[in-house]
Amino acid sequence: MSEKIYPDTPSVSQPVFQCLSNTQAQLENHTELCNGSSAAIWRREESDLTRYQHPGHHTLSCYLGGGHAIRRLFTHRTQGGGGPGRICLMPGDGDSHWDVNGSIQFMHLYFSEQHLKDLAGRIQDKSSDHLQLQDMTFIEDSWISNLCQQVIRPLNWQDNADRIALSSASDMLMVHLLKNYCGNYTSLPESKGGLSPYLQRQLLDYIEQHLDHPLTLQELAAFAQLSEYHFARMFKVSFGQAPHQYVTERRLNRAADLIRNKRLSLAEIALQCGFSSQSHFSQRFKQFYHVTPAQYRKGH
Repeated sequence: MSEKIYPDTPSVSQPVFQCLSNTQAQLENHTELCNGSSAAIWRREESDLTRYQHPGHHTLSCYLGGGHAIRRLFTHRTQGGGGPGRICLMPGDGDSHWDVNGSIQFMHLYFSEQHLKDLAGRIQDKSSDHLQLQDMTFIEDSWISNLCQQVIRPLNWQDNADRIALSSASDMLMVHLLKNYCGNYTSLPESKGGLSPYLQRQLLDYIEQHLDHPLTLQELAAFAQLSEYHFARMFKVSFGQAPHQYVTERRLNRAADLIRNKRLSLAEIALQCGFSSQSHFSQRFKQFYHVTPAQYRKGH
């Protein structure tokens, strides 16, 4: 087995991602998120030794499949316990050494220390300069595992219609890390209020006028003049669902209206409703209405 060691030099890109790119690992999915983080899904079949030396960014790893034979190597011991649903957290200033054996599929979320501090500051409405992210190996955290497996993984990572959900979910993951695996972090009590009636009307009008655009969480929060974290929380209080769920439903409702009019092709409707392709539009439409767009058109 050949050992891959990434140099102890932080860079603009994610060194852990670059390190895996230099192994036999297969990249199955990857996206850059509008909040500054990025995510990737990898598969490894070959035995190998891999080492991440002070990459300069944090990495959250969620095992999606396999991983039972992988072991983390320490100076005087080794640690096993991998498997589907297990979580590893690798701080940016750490050094981790892995003996990979057997098949494994896993998702990585890469994010910077500054991003974590900024997110903590937005939640607390005050500066958060001293955070200590814990180094965790093969832990059980069903909340993280379920979010990765059931929410993030099934999304179309290259589709504009799903980017708001991806960014929102990544922020949710980092907030969870702050609250559960970060020393020197104390959150403030959260207010229970939602958006004002006036802002609700303005926001819904804005969404309706821009359904053919990506509509990121960052854009909607900026329109409301709130932090992304507080906006997402207050939106759900006001409307009973997350921003990405509301936007997706409005896209599909508009698509249904356009289908009934029978003036546009299904490909044109997909673009006008913010979907990157007709196939992705058809998939989402069927999930929501339980019929394909073509079947819906025939019935109306």
